[in-house]
Amino acid sequence: MLKSMPILALALFALGDTVTYNFDVGFVTAAPDGFSRQVIGINSQWPCPVIEATVGDTVVVHVTNSLGDETTGLHFHGIDQKGSQVMDGPSGVTQCPIPPGSNFTYTFVVGQSVQHRD
Repeated sequence: MLKSMPILALALFALGDTVTYNFDVGFVTAAPDGFSRQVIGINSQWPCPVIEATVGDTVVVHVTNSLGDETTGLHFHGIDQKGSQVMDGPSGVTQCPIPPGSNFTYTFVVGQSVQHRD
């Protein structure tokens, strides 16, 4: 019985959907504290869009850095990414920052149910 458990676990993850997002990271005008100014947004929005997925889903996020001369990266707060920590995005920690004008694709399987919104 113990030998078949890892195969069962892999089968459960394989049943998830693939959820794909296209994010263009750039400056937008917003007033997060009541004072209008340039802030970093996604797809010309602030607050940034929410990623919705279920345990076992594969999340694919295509990112374009449109911040002019600034580097960037995404960090996925609270999502268990066993085996894909390199996709967890803190620039300079688990990945190099995305250079200006460049693209990067994050791909990971959601391993634990979480809800988080900054």
